[in-house]
Amino acid sequence: MKTPKGAVAIENSNNRIRLRWSFDGKRYCLALGLTHNSINLKVAQKVSNQIELDIASSNFDLSLVKYGGSRITQAKAKKQFQFLLDVWDQWVATLGLSTRTRNSHYKAIRRQIEQANPRLEDSAWYEANTKLCPRIFNNRLSYLKKCLDWAVAEKLTASNPYTKVKRRKVVKTTIKPFTAQEITAIIQAFRTDQYCPKASVYTHSHYADYVESLFLTGCRPSELIGLQRKHIDFDRNEVVICTVLARGDRGETNGSNRIRKETKTGNIRYLTMTNRLRAILANRYNQLRSPDDLVFTSPKGNPIDDRMFLRRQWKVVLAGLGIEYRKPYTTRHTLASVAIEQGLPLTSVAYLLGHVDTTMVAKTYGHMINRPTLPELPT
Repeated sequence: MKTPKGAVAIENSNNRIRLRWSFDGKRYCLALGLTHNSINLKVAQKVSNQIELDIASSNFDLSLVKYGGSRITQAKAKKQFQFLLDVWDQWVATLGLSTRTRNSHYKAIRRQIEQANPRLEDSAWYEANTKLCPRIFNNRLSYLKKCLDWAVAEKLTASNPYTKVKRRKVVKTTIKPFTAQEITAIIQAFRTDQYCPKASVYTHSHYADYVESLFLTGCRPSELIGLQRKHIDFDRNEVVICTVLARGDRGETNGSNRIRKETKTGNIRYLTMTNRLRAILANRYNQLRSPDDLVFTSPKGNPIDDRMFLRRQWKVVLAGLGIEYRKPYTTRHTLASVAIEQGLPLTSVAYLLGHVDTTMVAKTYGHMINRPTLPELPT
């Protein structure tokens, strides 16, 4: 049945809700990014009612931003959807992503598409890429496949050329935790200011407590960077890890652009302090006034810039000690490895690391669990 002029039709497009209507001689399509079910249909009906009301009252938003989308007219579609970049932009618009999420993987892939400007049916441009490491190549390939699957479902193209692109073999790297001797050497080096002529910087003892706490807690750097005075409870002898101070939407690391958000897995965990950790935090706690004060900061009192710390402090110390370079994140792997070696159950290790279950722990550290020794052969 033909939809009356000004009325909005609610459609099921590949189990996703889509709205279609005509206005001022043009046809519009709005994908809400919602699964087609009874609950979401109520949401779609509200959007539909708003569009119809705005059309009737001459308040229709031509940009469609008011209704949760961007303008797509059927008349323009035939011209726009000749190239991948146009489809990519329309697909991303339907996902309802946060600015931070959109500015990560999605922005990087869009930049790559923009540089190549391939046609919709062409995948050779991506197969020919030799600059991306296998892991990133495969990761971005999965995004491209999803994008073209959506385009096929929307009848914007007949097929998905990326289904034939082969994934590249990823060589699994071995996690090498720091040894007890390396841990001691690193912490001692940070507790002593040493000038590095080659880098023209000092290894500030200011960061010593932060570095040692990374080893003692196994926290992600962003979790300790965001740790506040109110997260330390000496009566219960515990540290609450519930938020992070993450990089900004554009990846900035400086304090003014960092964003406080929930932990990576969304979990809250309570870490019982060891005597050493309690001593470190007690000393810093007494120097803070507000519950919202950061426990660890830069020498100027700003949130720690992890990239600057890596370049000017961490790399300098490891190079000066002659220790094989590993990222600060390896302190987390070190704690997990020690915990497993000491016989802690996988469930306990997963909790300490903030994982929802033991899957990631078993996958990452499985080679350390119940590892048999070689049998003695008679000689």
